[in-house]
Amino acid sequence: MKGLSYVDSGLSCDTFNIIHISDGNHATNEALAGVLDYFKKHDLEYCIWVSESNKTAVLEAVFESYFITRQGEEVGMVLDLEKYQPFYRDEYENIRIVNSKEALFDYANVVASNWEPADQNVIKYYNITGSSYLDPANGIMLLVYYHDGKPVGTIEMFPSDSATIGLYGLATIRSFRGKGIGSALMDFALNKAKEKGYQQAVLQATEDGIGIYRKQGFVEYSKYYEYS
Repeated sequence: MKGLSYVDSGLSCDTFNIIHISDGNHATNEALAGVLDYFKKHDLEYCIWVSESNKTAVLEAVFESYFITRQGEEVGMVLDLEKYQPFYRDEYENIRIVNSKEALFDYANVVASNWEPADQNVIKYYNITGSSYLDPANGIMLLVYYHDGKPVGTIEMFPSDSATIGLYGLATIRSFRGKGIGSALMDFALNKAKEKGYQQAVLQATEDGIGIYRKQGFVEYSKYYEYS
């Protein structure tokens, strides 16, 4: 579909049902209408993501005609792993790479706890897609941080290509925040990315997280906007 693509997770959840605008000059009324009608017909919630470079006047006119408004914005950041120096932290002993359905369930429960009450669609999503995440051939790594045997933090490592690894889903259960768990997960993931030969790591940061990522060597390269 010219100018855009979309994901239907099979769940009514705007976390996983995503319309991605890849070319703001060619995402026409007709193309967007077809996708919006699809989600409406199947009664599925969705969100739209577009980068700063693709947020064109043409696209904004299309959004306006469908009463689509901006819901949030995040900053795209990149780290040159060639310059990154791995280091060890005692907390790494608490981090496990997900390699079983049981560990995947732990991962899903931590991610779901970002919502109150916990979002059951997240649990369902990882049940549906579990085999893909657990297949080593796909190169995806999910990490879980355990505190006294309790899963309390997560991060996802998802390869964009052979040179670039994306870092997503960094989360810590509310009652365990402020204890360095998120930083330990991020450092562990960067060490692992360097070990596996990736040249750069990318992520999307909220305003609250930009300062933390800058200290780790990430630099800003774009903005991403969420619409619905």
